[in-house]
Amino acid sequence: MKRLIGGVAAVFALLLGVFVLPQPASAATTLIYATFKGDAAADEELWIYQSTNGGTSYSTLVDTNFHGPTGVLRDPTILKRGSVYYIAYTVQSWTTNSTYFNVASSTNLTSWTNLASIPAGISGANYTWAPEFYVEGSTVKLITSVAATSCSFCFRPYVYTAQNTALTSWSGPAQMWGLGTNHIDTFVVKSGSTWHAFTKNETTKYIEHWTTTANLTEGWVNKGNLFASGYEGPSLVQLDNGSWRMYVDHYSAGDGIYTATSTDLNTWSSLSKITCSGCRHGTAIAK
Repeated sequence: MKRLIGGVAAVFALLLGVFVLPQPASAATTLIYATFKGDAAADEELWIYQSTNGGTSYSTLVDTNFHGPTGVLRDPTILKRGSVYYIAYTVQSWTTNSTYFNVASSTNLTSWTNLASIPAGISGANYTWAPEFYVEGSTVKLITSVAATSCSFCFRPYVYTAQNTALTSWSGPAQMWGLGTNHIDTFVVKSGSTWHAFTKNETTKYIEHWTTTANLTEGWVNKGNLFASGYEGPSLVQLDNGSWRMYVDHYSAGDGIYTATSTDLNTWSSLSKITCSGCRHGTAIAK
């Protein structure tokens, strides 16, 4: 009898292993997307959207009603450190001079407090646009597009570095040498020993891909154009499977955010539109 029971148990265990035990697929990382909605005064504020399907569709999580001290908030970039969220953002419309950008924080994504105003630090700065977070180790940096002197729209990317963990004190600017004149919305990630920058050429209106193996501010080489012209505000998020998703704002058509994916940051899928009602230039992170 014991042999019979043991035999039945062995067969049952075998069948269970064959038919029942495959591991379930891991759930997609929940993403949040920080953005603004447009050029009207009521739209120049912070909106937070959420995606539970890997970032191909978003629904509204909260309209924060946060405009910042100037009443204008555009191009927000978002970062989470511990239990605190941070944003950096443009403080004036694209037609109004600005000589600094702002950083704010929140613990709940709803109530935001302005922490710092960071001056461009460039003589004759006319426009200071689209700061983008870049983090390496424990160091937080912001890459910001600044236009200066009589050439109002001849933008260059500059790096500003946080001097404390509260992100209230910043050094800079340090120019990203070699990345060329008249580039805006520069977003950088690092893979292995290579830095990858995705930036909009304001002359050609193409998103360009640049790389360097030297450091963040030197040795940049243009690897070519991505997609068609007429997109801006590139931002990247790494998904739970290790691949990368890029978002771009199809500003020239005014029809929202498009996305492409890559496994190596060099070869990208074609663009497809995401569902994110009213979304403009912004960034996504894991919630």
